[in-house]
Amino acid sequence: MVGAALFLPSVAQAATCEETFAKSGSILSGMRFTASITVPDLTPASAIGQMRGIVAGKGYDVIVAEPEDGSMLIEQPQTGKARAFPITITATTTGGRGTVQMEAKLRGGQTVPSEAAKTEMCEMLGGLKGGKAGLAAASAGMKAVSTAPALEMDALSLSQQISKDTERNAAAIPLRYQNKSFLIKGMVG
Repeated sequence: MVGAALFLPSVAQAATCEETFAKSGSILSGMRFTASITVPDLTPASAIGQMRGIVAGKGYDVIVAEPEDGSMLIEQPQTGKARAFPITITATTTGGRGTVQMEAKLRGGQTVPSEAAKTEMCEMLGGLKGGKAGLAAASAGMKAVSTAPALEMDALSLSQQISKDTERNAAAIPLRYQNKSFLIKGMVG
């Protein structure tokens, strides 16, 4: 009977998100975290639509979402003294199965515990659904807006932040600040 098991077709199991999680780089050069998940009957457009809803619900800033291309750029929002950092999401389909990968690129000097990054990334990726349920979630996700609370800062700090962002990439300013709320403190002249 043991020999009969050799003739059974092997079923390839997709790796879990936790198994795909990887950390690279250093605090000096910038840490990178990647994770991916494969879901049956998931198109790139559905994946990006769903991810838009998932990340908006967690307070991330959606900079660009291109469902037809299967790509999205989000940022972990700036909070107090912690600078924002980019996270790219790409979705592809092969053989009726969709694969979605997230890559977080921290700036030099920034650090996040690996376990916290893995938990956050896999929680988001774990929310993806295939088939009709995924299409319905994608439709709702494309209309979602960030639930991040208003960022409280003084007028001078906001002015300096926008000036620095303009120096880095002026074209990203409207994308980065649309639909954001601020509580501005300071003197009025």
